[in-house]
Amino acid sequence: MRWILILMSVLACLMPWRAALAQELSRQDLVDVLVARTPGATLDRMRDRPDRFVQEAAGLILGYGGPLGLSAEDVETAIDAERARLRAREMRRLLEADLNNDLNVTRAELDVLVRAASATMRGRLLVWHRAADADGNGTVRWAELRSFAVKRADADMSESAVAAMRGMMTFDLNGDDRVLLDEVLQAMQLLGAPA
Repeated sequence: MRWILILMSVLACLMPWRAALAQELSRQDLVDVLVARTPGATLDRMRDRPDRFVQEAAGLILGYGGPLGLSAEDVETAIDAERARLRAREMRRLLEADLNNDLNVTRAELDVLVRAASATMRGRLLVWHRAADADGNGTVRWAELRSFAVKRADADMSESAVAAMRGMMTFDLNGDDRVLLDEVLQAMQLLGAPA
């Protein structure tokens, strides 16, 4: 037990080094660290479309972070929320055809929705219904719909999008494990992207 207390004391003494290190870095050192830690796709997006990048950063930080900024845990919550939104979108597309509200979508129910849809949407609805109907019996049951929605959401939430969201943490300039919008703007200025 004594060794655990000693180890915890030593670790507690080492924690402030990150913030002190961040403050002691020269401007060029900070730029070098940012370039090394920031994913290339994030750097490209920042430089190519700085206004959009700032809007996305602000949405992520202010939407999922708190007054103290965005943490890595907050980023994971944002990723989960986006996947949930995509799953709901995919389920809604077919559930609109569930005329009798039994959480099953038959081909006959789908045909009603198809008649009212645009030509492009007709094809999409038929393809989505067929893809969701895992057992091929003409009825998309609740479990099939959920499975279909998960697959579609996972396909729509690319690894690069997830990496970009997680990459936001590279802008933690003061080493406090949180990112503020001001830190993102400062990083953009350091990296030569107009903020």
